[in-house]
Amino acid sequence: MSDNDPPAGEKPTSMQRPQPKRPRLLSFIAGGAAALVVAGATAWALWPQPESDPDPFPDQPESVYHAAEVRTFDNLGTMTASSALVVHGTAVEARPGETVVLDDGSEASVTGREVVVEVDQVVFDRFGIEAPETVVVAEGFWENGIGYTLEGMPWTEVGQSGYFYLAGPPPALREDELYTYVHETGRVLIGTSLEVSIPGHWQEEGPWATADLADGASTSFTTAIQSAAEAAESGEAIPELISVCVPTDPADENSAPLCWEE
Repeated sequence: MSDNDPPAGEKPTSMQRPQPKRPRLLSFIAGGAAALVVAGATAWALWPQPESDPDPFPDQPESVYHAAEVRTFDNLGTMTASSALVVHGTAVEARPGETVVLDDGSEASVTGREVVVEVDQVVFDRFGIEAPETVVVAEGFWENGIGYTLEGMPWTEVGQSGYFYLAGPPPALREDELYTYVHETGRVLIGTSLEVSIPGHWQEEGPWATADLADGASTSFTTAIQSAAEAAESGEAIPELISVCVPTDPADENSAPLCWEE
C-alpha cells in the first residue's frame, strides 16, 4: 500500500472507473524488468542476430525473465480461494496484446502476449459472475522481436488444454478481459496421453506438493482440484488477497487511488 492509499475501510472519493489494463500489463512485466538486461544479454549472446525484417512476434520465446511472486501458497485450497476464476479449457489463440513503454526509465517498449482460452468448465468463481465462454490470459511478452517467458514456464501453445488459476479485479472494476495467473504454478496442462505439466518445482514445494498426487496421473490432479474448489466454495479454504490500487485519473499518477482486493 502506498502513502496515497485511503485509510482501511474507506472508499475512494472519486467514482471514476479505473482503466487497469495498462497498469496490470506493466505490473505483470515489471517483476521481470530488472532482469531484462541480464536475460536480454544472454539472448543476444546465445541466439543469432535477427534478420533485417524479423517477425516481431515469434511463436516461441528466445529468452526468460524473472519475477518475484507477491503471494506464496502452501496448499491448493488457498490458491483456489484466492483466484478470481479457475477454469478448465483449451488455448485457441495466442496473439499480441497492448504495447506499452516501461516505467523504469529505459524507454523500452514491450508488447504483452495474450492467450485466449475457450472455457469448457468453470471450476471456481470467487465473484459469482456469469460463466465466460473464453478468458484472456497475460503470458509473456515481446521486445524487439524477441519473445520472453517467465523462467520455468513455457508459453501455452494453441491446442493445449488444462486448468488455469486466474487473478483479476472484481467485475464492477474491470475495463478489459485480461487476467493474470494467481501464481506461477497456477497452470496445469494435461497432454493427450494424460501427462501433466505444471511450471516450477511443484513436486517439492508450493500448493501442489501438499496434494495427494502420488501417482502423478491426471485423474489424481482432477480429484485434488475439485476437492480444493469445494473447500473454497464452502469457506473452509480462506483466500490470501492482495490490495491493488490504480489512479482514478490514468493520466495523473498522483490522483486519488482506487483500490480493491484480488
